[in-house]
Amino acid sequence: MSDAAESESFVEVAPPTQAELNDPSLAPAQPGEGCPPPLAWVDVVREVGERRVPIEAAVNGKPVRAFSLGDGPTLYFLNGIGGTPDVFSLLIWLLRDEYRCVVLDYPSHARSIGDLTQSLLAVADAAGDEQFNLYATSFGSLVALQTLLDTPQRISHAVLQGPLVGLKLTSAERTAARLLSVAPGKMRRLPFYAAVVRNNHQRWFPPIDSTRWLFAEQDMGEPLIADVARRGRMLIGLDFSNRLSGIKTPTLVISSEGEAQRHRDAATLLDERLPNSQHEDIPNTGHFAFLTHPHRMANLVRPFLQRPRSLSSQ
Repeated sequence: MSDAAESESFVEVAPPTQAELNDPSLAPAQPGEGCPPPLAWVDVVREVGERRVPIEAAVNGKPVRAFSLGDGPTLYFLNGIGGTPDVFSLLIWLLRDEYRCVVLDYPSHARSIGDLTQSLLAVADAAGDEQFNLYATSFGSLVALQTLLDTPQRISHAVLQGPLVGLKLTSAERTAARLLSVAPGKMRRLPFYAAVVRNNHQRWFPPIDSTRWLFAEQDMGEPLIADVARRGRMLIGLDFSNRLSGIKTPTLVISSEGEAQRHRDAATLLDERLPNSQHEDIPNTGHFAFLTHPHRMANLVRPFLQRPRSLSSQ
């Protein structure tokens, strides 16, 4: 799911941290190269997997899991409708020395956006995070919006990348979501799955590192069909459009050139109606900018999260 519009920017690109300068896999570009080299994603994903710390919580006696990595103010990550927490590994790796990054693993027992909001807060409570930052993409932005409306005091800053504010499902889509919510197997088993994801996303992955697309394709195919379908059913009747003006939390809205129009329209609407928003539109990227261009995303997120909350957001 994903796309957005252009607005005035006051973000300054942050310089690389000392840790990045010392890490060969994250080394800055040499003069004349124009951009940093691609991260060695295989090594990064492995390192994140080995170093991350599990967090366990419960909602109504049912388990909720997350993991954390890094030190500093807490930044929670909310995934799209599919994929696994591993998809954020490259961005987390770049932010790990400045932020304690926590990724929620959506529980299979959740049946509504409200359930996922409760899961997020349960993990935050278990980890002792009274207030925290949020980074949410696509479907995750709906969980973020619900949290911002229900418990605004818990969120310091919010980053909504490739966002949604609601999504009208056709009758065929609603029927498919209902039927697939009891289907066995993983997403990669669906007919035409590989062709659909390649058509929507592969063109925006860097050709210099073709294996990164293989990682993304594998990650998107990993979730259970039933879990993704149940999250799809959460979208029925959900629309935050008329409630956005009540969200005062500083919010960075990020859209990308290669996103679907519904995401770009949502980003424009958020920027228009959120009273304390900033909008950044990234060219030459698709929906998975945090995976294809993690340095660019980190350089947007860092200075925004360092901004003090304005009086209007208190």
